[in-house]
Formats: sequence, C-alpha cells, structure tokens
Amino acid sequence: MLHRLRPLALFAALWLAACATTETAAPAADARAGADDETLVVLFAVDGLRWDSLELYDAPNMRALAARGMQAERLIPVTPTSTFVQFTSLATGLWPEDHGILNNNTWDRELNERFTNPQSMRDPRWWHGEPFWITAERQGVRTAIQFWLASENAFDGDRATRWFPYHHVMPYEDRPAAAMTWLDGPAELRPRLIALYFDQPDGAGHRFGPDSEGYGAEIERVDAILGQMIDGLAERGLLERTEFIFLSDHGMAEISTERVITIDDHFDIDSVFIPEVHGRWGNSYQPYMNLYAETPEAAEAAYQAMVDLHPNLHVWRRGEMPDHIRIDHPTRGPDVFIMADAGWMLTSGQLPEPDRALTMRGTHGYDALDPSMHTVLIGAGPSFPQGQTTGPVHHLDLYLLVTCLLGVTPAETESDPDAAARLTGGRCPAE
Repeated sequence: MLHRLRPLALFAALWLAACATTETAAPAADARAGADDETLVVLFAVDGLRWDSLELYDAPNMRALAARGMQAERLIPVTPTSTFVQFTSLATGLWPEDHGILNNNTWDRELNERFTNPQSMRDPRWWHGEPFWITAERQGVRTAIQFWLASENAFDGDRATRWFPYHHVMPYEDRPAAAMTWLDGPAELRPRLIALYFDQPDGAGHRFGPDSEGYGAEIERVDAILGQMIDGLAERGLLERTEFIFLSDHGMAEISTERVITIDDHFDIDSVFIPEVHGRWGNSYQPYMNLYAETPEAAEAAYQAMVDLHPNLHVWRRGEMPDHIRIDHPTRGPDVFIMADAGWMLTSGQLPEPDRALTMRGTHGYDALDPSMHTVLIGAGPSFPQGQTTGPVHHLDLYLLVTCLLGVTPAETESDPDAAARLTGGRCPAE
C-alpha cells in the first residue's frame, strides 16, 4: 500500500514564550543555520473554506496570492471530510487507514478507547505516519508549527522545534505577529518551515451556512490576516524567497432539519457502538456514522436494516467500501460505515432527540467526491508558476510538495509525485 518516493498586542510574545517547546536534542547549529538566501516555506491553513469561496466573497489577498502564483482548480480531501482526518492526511500524505485518524473521535477496539480532545493530542498511541515537519526536523531543518493537528505529539521523541498547545482564543492578529518574531531572531534560530492554523470560516459555516453573510464575513477576516502575514514577510525582504502555500481542509454543505434520516427504525441501537452518538454532542445530527459490533451477526443485522432504508443513505460493510474510502484500519475501522448524501443528516430515533443541530445551517464530513466538500489550494513563490491554474489535486499530495520545496527526502507516503510536478511547473520532478 505504501511506496517510497524521492523528489528532490504582546499577548503572542508572552504566551509563545511560555508555550514554545523543544524536547529533542537539536542537530549541530551549523546544520540548522538559516542562510540569508535559503528558501522559507510557509503554510497558512484555514478551516472550512469551500472551493468556490474566492469567487463568491471578498477575498482580495487570496486572489492576489493566486495571481502571482498558482491555484489548483480544487483541493480534494479524503473521506470522511472531518477536520482531524484531513489535517492528518495533509501532514503525512497517508490515507486514514494508514495514519489511524478516522474521524474526530476515533474508536480503537484494541485500546478500548476513543480519541478524546485534548487528552489524546499528546498520546503517541493514536498517531502513525510521519508529518512533514518531523521529516524536516530529522534532516536538520528547523520548523515552527502553530496549532496544526498532531503537532503536540512526539513522534518517536521528535517534535517541531517550536510547537504550541492549541489555544482556541488566541487572537488571529497575534498568530502571524508571533511568526514574525521567530523570523526576526538570530539566523541560527530561524525556522525554514512555518505552518499556521485558523479555525474559521468553519465555525461560521456551521452556524450560518456556506451561502451566508456570516460565512463571508469570516472569509474576509481570515483574508485580512493573510494580508498581514504577507505584508510582514515583504517588510523583512523575505517574500521573494518564500514558498507560500494557502490551503484549507474541507468545504461546507447547506443542511436542513427537513433532510434527516433516522437510521435505527429496524434494528436495536444498543447492539452496536457508534462513537458519533456517544461523544461530546450526544445524538446530534451527523453526516456519517461508524458502527462497531460485538458479533458478526449484530453487524450484519444492522447492515441489512439500513442498506435499502433511504435513497440518500449509503451503507458499506467492512472491507467492501469504494476505493476512495480508505478507513479499514486494523483496530479502528468500523464493521459498518454509513454516510448520507451531502446536505442530509443522520440520527437515531431510539436515543434522546437531538437539539444541537437545530441551530446549524452547514456542515461537512460527507464523501470527498462531492463538490461541496472540495476546498482551496494556492501556491506562490520561486517554485510556483505565475498566474496558472492546475487541475484538481488531492490532500495526500501536500506532503510531497512540502518536502520537495524544503529539499528534504520524504518518508513513506501515498503522495503523488506527478501532482507536485504539476503544481510547480516541473520544478519538483515526478520521480
């Protein structure tokens, strides 16, 4: 399944000083020293930006970045299109069945535990694969990773030089400002890879829907912060040698309480374990559910009860899912996986009636092949052709792109080298 590829305001300052952590022995200073002409790679990631948002809403900085670089027609996530799944695949270049994060509250039969945020963030039992910042650090490239999923975890003892416990309320303006302080330091301490994360416009998409003024307002907000980051690089004379990547994890679909499927009219919900209805939000409306059964008979009974239940409900047994749904992890893959069509939601009729979803107008988690789940990728810098649009690319392809731009040798990955070559006009060889 895997193959080896070869490519080439001072809140922030005080808080970062307290949280910045280096737990691994650093390579020799001369191996990490940042020369004045070295390439800097910056990833600016936002949550929940649908692929067509740049055309529908006011985003001048995103458009300007695309004009001086490259934009993929669409960035296609993996299924299911939940945030934890996406950022782990983005970071490692692996399918969910290989990196082990199958949803935001993954269940592991062997551990008899559910992934719980934030307790599991630093538990190495949950994380497989090698994120691009670990690949870079192991080859002498200093990195600073702010709030990306998995960056709080140590991979065989290795972490980013700078990593930070997730701090949801840290002001957006302070995040690029903090990155500028890292770049203003001594050359031997400067990172060559910076990755930042912003949780909007996802929250607004859930609350107001993706075709709303509220969603557009948050897109304008993150666009302004993107401009702040770009201006900071330009003021320091770094922009011309910065490989700047702007991306998101998934899109957003409109939902309605008029499009709800009750899954358990014909089987006993207690015969299976469904993490999605036993998590933080209880029996809220869900785009998909993972079913784990004590016996094969219970799994089959649930499958048979749902397989022809509703035209907008799709049901698969373990080992029988489509090729693009890769969640058959040996200890975490479900016995039965169910998913609604985009815009539809699932619920149990045997559990207390949901109420959280009544205030939601948008969500994600649907099949990655649905256009509403597609998102944005823009690249600008020395390695990206100017003013070009490429065809669609996949989340898995980001890992190989980043390692190529840094000039480091990748770990085992399922990234497509042809995609990295297309995105860079051939500067990253398709080998």
